[in-house]
Amino acid sequence: MKDLLNLEVLTKTFDDLSVGVGIFLVENLDDLKSIRYVYMNKVILYEMRKKKEEVAGKRIIDVAPEAYEHEVGLQVIEAYRKIASEGGSVNMGLVEYSNHVAAGKYECSVHHIKENYVYVMLRNVTELEKTRYELEQKNKELNEFAHIASHDLQAPLNTISSCIEIIEDEYQGKLDKKADKLLGFMSSVTNRMKNLIEALLDYSSTGQKKEMTLVDCNKIIEAIQEDLTAKIKETNTVIEVDGLPKVKGFKTALRLLFQNLITNSIKFSKPGIAPKIKISAKKQEAWTFAIQDNGIGIADEHMDKIFNVFQRLHSRSEYEGSGIGLAHCKKIIKLHNGNIWVNSQPGEGSTFYFTIPD
Repeated sequence: MKDLLNLEVLTKTFDDLSVGVGIFLVENLDDLKSIRYVYMNKVILYEMRKKKEEVAGKRIIDVAPEAYEHEVGLQVIEAYRKIASEGGSVNMGLVEYSNHVAAGKYECSVHHIKENYVYVMLRNVTELEKTRYELEQKNKELNEFAHIASHDLQAPLNTISSCIEIIEDEYQGKLDKKADKLLGFMSSVTNRMKNLIEALLDYSSTGQKKEMTLVDCNKIIEAIQEDLTAKIKETNTVIEVDGLPKVKGFKTALRLLFQNLITNSIKFSKPGIAPKIKISAKKQEAWTFAIQDNGIGIADEHMDKIFNVFQRLHSRSEYEGSGIGLAHCKKIIKLHNGNIWVNSQPGEGSTFYFTIPD
């Protein structure tokens, strides 16, 4: 049978690759100037701004003499000689190179083929590095904004706390039990808000250098219920909590996760029917949490898009909100290397599931 793998097939394959591939012959292992171009695919020819006939079979010193005057160029050429002589491969990492017609940042590696022959793989990452730098700058700006915003939020909270203290001091023993209870509730909520702001400040100052801690999910739910006391009372919401585990995670993020899912269950309740929410967890390969409600449910055609940012299934006149709550939940779960999904039937409620690795 005729050999199907011929030079034409190989050339076509390498020419159409999205990464640059070039083959070199090191004629004299003791002479860097003896290295010749054997084959350059379309990507490398483009990066060189050359045509195939301008390089094929010719020495680097004759086609691109500037490479020998450039520190990085010399390092790559020396890698050709070394690999041609000793075998193996070497990852040059990120290299910067420029000449009179081209400039950029490249990922480069050199590999042995056979005696005196090597091939190089090259990928232009100039735009990628530029985008990465821009993202780093944006993240820096966002962290600075978070720091400023959270710092400014402390001022009104401090004012509220001071007012509560003044009322408690001046009217001590003069207020009825209901007023005392309300003041205590206001003080508790204000202190928790301060803690959240401090966590945001800490996040903005440390970036990604956050550490997971052992988080008691039962205490998180208790705090959320206290914060949502007015909403729960207004809607006659019933929240049933099975014994929840302690998990390793980011406390503030997990609290926002549970709070988003609980407030969603309350928000999307059926008219005239009190919301009922059941929160449970069971251990499988990871901890699998379930938040089940008796709300309006979700149609099948909306299942794939509810976790997308700014995705709303209802108008603002029907249900308030920004449309980022579930997208935020998905981001939090991704941060914990877990998964999140939902089972639902219109008119029969929804159950949101998410996993947290043990």
